[in-house]
Amino acid sequence: MTAISASRPGPSGKGPGRPRSERAHQAILQATIELLLEQGFAEMSVEGVASRAGVGKATIYRRWPSKADLVAEAVGRLSHKVLDPVDTGSVRGDLIALGEQAFHTREAGEVTQIMIKLMSERARYPELQAAFMRRVAEPRRRVVADAIERGIARGELRSDVDVGLLVDLLVGVTVYRSMLTARHGPMIDREALERVIDMVFDGVAAPKRPRRRRLYSGTSSR
Repeated sequence: MTAISASRPGPSGKGPGRPRSERAHQAILQATIELLLEQGFAEMSVEGVASRAGVGKATIYRRWPSKADLVAEAVGRLSHKVLDPVDTGSVRGDLIALGEQAFHTREAGEVTQIMIKLMSERARYPELQAAFMRRVAEPRRRVVADAIERGIARGELRSDVDVGLLVDLLVGVTVYRSMLTARHGPMIDREALERVIDMVFDGVAAPKRPRRRRLYSGTSSR
């Protein structure tokens, strides 16, 4: 399994590299992912995470108010970062670049596996759903929504576009495709990503302005 960090806090907490607090933080997130995959949200415990990470339970509660917040951040950090905002000058270019960030990382398959595992548990535990939306889903949706809103402002997309629904359409199709592979096939490639974006945009692109007719003046412009 891809590790969030190869470092674990040593017994002395000293040595080269990052400070102990950062090593402990990364070790806690890594232990959370491992136990989530092994036991599921309901069965895993903060005590179990602390034991595996080699830290005290109080260390975890100083950073996260609940198990749900801890799990949500660990899942969010698995791909190391929120989507980096991009501005290529066109909404199509922006969304292709964002899609490649999301689906062409080496951790993307593992993230998908965890998302599938969390689906039923998010329905059963409202606190997990709330933390997941706040820490994982909304920051990524905001980056995509910003790209769409820039496209509207530039006149590339219709002004009456429902931005939230368009985000759902674009993200939903690509996530569904990645879930179907179940890590046994390639993630969505650039060509398929472009086809998805172009098909959706056929329905929301701003109409092209008709060219102005040039009236015959009887003389050549040259």
